[in-house]
Amino acid sequence: MTKQTDQEIIKGHLEDSSNLPGGYASGLYLPKNEHDIIEAIKECQTNKVPLTISGGETATTGSPIPFGGWIMNTQKLNQIIEINEKEKFAIVEPGVTLAEIEKAIIKNCLLYPPDPTEKNATIGGNVSTNAAGGRSYRFGPTRNWIRRLKVVLPSGEVLNLKREVPSPQQLVPNYIMPKIKNAAGYYSKPGMDLIDLFIGSEGTLGIISEVEIALVPALQETIDLVAFFKSENEAVDFVLKEKTKQDKTINFFEYFDENTLQMLRGSYPNIPQTAKAAVYIEQESDDPTYWAEKLTGECWFATDAKQKQELQTFRHAVPELINELYKKYGSIKLASDIAVPTNKFKEMYEFYASHLAAHTPTLGHIKFGHIGENHLHVNLLPKTEVEKKLAQEIILAYVKKAVELGGSISAEHGIGKIKHEYLKIMYGDSGLSEMKRVKSLFDPNWILGKGNIFS
Repeated sequence: MTKQTDQEIIKGHLEDSSNLPGGYASGLYLPKNEHDIIEAIKECQTNKVPLTISGGETATTGSPIPFGGWIMNTQKLNQIIEINEKEKFAIVEPGVTLAEIEKAIIKNCLLYPPDPTEKNATIGGNVSTNAAGGRSYRFGPTRNWIRRLKVVLPSGEVLNLKREVPSPQQLVPNYIMPKIKNAAGYYSKPGMDLIDLFIGSEGTLGIISEVEIALVPALQETIDLVAFFKSENEAVDFVLKEKTKQDKTINFFEYFDENTLQMLRGSYPNIPQTAKAAVYIEQESDDPTYWAEKLTGECWFATDAKQKQELQTFRHAVPELINELYKKYGSIKLASDIAVPTNKFKEMYEFYASHLAAHTPTLGHIKFGHIGENHLHVNLLPKTEVEKKLAQEIILAYVKKAVELGGSISAEHGIGKIKHEYLKIMYGDSGLSEMKRVKSLFDPNWILGKGNIFS
């Protein structure tokens, strides 16, 4: 195993997409196999040294950024162990990226359905946050597609966790989770599988050493289009109406507000000047007639693989451009990751809009995301300390409103080091105490994931 104490090398592992400053570490582990993981964690246990796990370092919550102790980066745990075309699963190490998985399985005409946007993210990181993506509207988040995990506990013990192995009752946190898209805190459900406790635990309970993912046949034919609307309300109402039809062939509805389109116009000048919102739709079908007749405004229809890729690039450009703006303004990421029940989404959207109109005459903001799952990212873009304070107050108001509506304060990105206050609002002191109780059962010295989930 490679161990580094050179601060110039360590410096390259002190950032993620959150722009959270101040990270530091004494050393860096680069394990090449499970034995190396065990050796490193035992060393940290013996010396009571905190250990922070990192993968692709693409998180938006500061979770891979250490504040003391050592880092374990999984980049050398990058082997695709098996692709089983007949049984439709793959076994991979945690440092394998989504891009590498997609490239390997497409040869077998297979698909890994969750489809998170960031393709440089690792599968281990995706499991740790229960990551989701556009196609989660149809297929669900990462959790739904994990068949088996190998996890190294802080004691050095290795668990081989399969589906349909129930969790002992004392390991199930005692609180009620919202029945919607959710990645906030430890999973809790009566009769849950033990494997589900580790999915979404953000590197605080154990270290993933192997992942077995379920696959499906690749989509045979899809309709891909971007529909433009003359108002944001028109776009929102259109999606809500289409969702009532419960069409199981629709993979996603993705939303772009007026400011998102304005940001994109620098790279895509053909966006209609009259457009105030847009919805990107993907459907497993070969007949675009329904949409052609349904949509009266301007649309972009992708008719071949090249054009479909161009639409995906259009969508993926949004978070990349936003992250560039945060770096330009020197701000940490100040964005909502909220999901609410379908019957509450319009109310939540109107709350977003009215709050922004009332409180941000100058503060930049961008709304986009997974509208099919009632889950938008409202990014606030402060340029000054005064605006930063205002942005934090606005996000806090959104969080409180979401909880009031029965929603989640983090639908896909997790808590990391920047959403502790929000988690407390969602679950209260008793819920946090339950999480801490479970954490202490696995990690009594609290060496793993210092600052993640818990302050």
